[in-house]
Amino acid sequence: MRIKDLGTRPAPASLRELLSRAVRGQTPSIPVQRRLIPYWQERGWTRQGNTYSGNYQTPYGAFQGWIEQQRSGHIDFYLYNPSQEIQSHSHWTCFQHRGNDWYLVHMGKQPKDVSSGIMTIERLIKEAFEQQ
Repeated sequence: MRIKDLGTRPAPASLRELLSRAVRGQTPSIPVQRRLIPYWQERGWTRQGNTYSGNYQTPYGAFQGWIEQQRSGHIDFYLYNPSQEIQSHSHWTCFQHRGNDWYLVHMGKQPKDVSSGIMTIERLIKEAFEQQ
């Protein structure tokens, strides 16, 4: 007996619809909307005008910071008194001392918003502690 492979083809739409109803039931699906709270707000940062203050939070501790958003859209991120682990990290050269133990964190690629920048710095802090 010879067998000829005819390939594959999609099932007819009527069959696909019947199977999808059997799997999900007869009730229509209801979309659930994601919360629209920005990350900076979820993490407890506060905003006054164009300045944000709060803590960069990691499993290794919380680190005080503040953020200033310029009218041009440029955003400056600051970190207070970076730990020895951060100072030993390969990105330590991105930290510029601004006096009174405050450091401006220079980013090669400007984050699109405050929340993205906070996430980037939290990830950097986490990496610094994990490389030790």
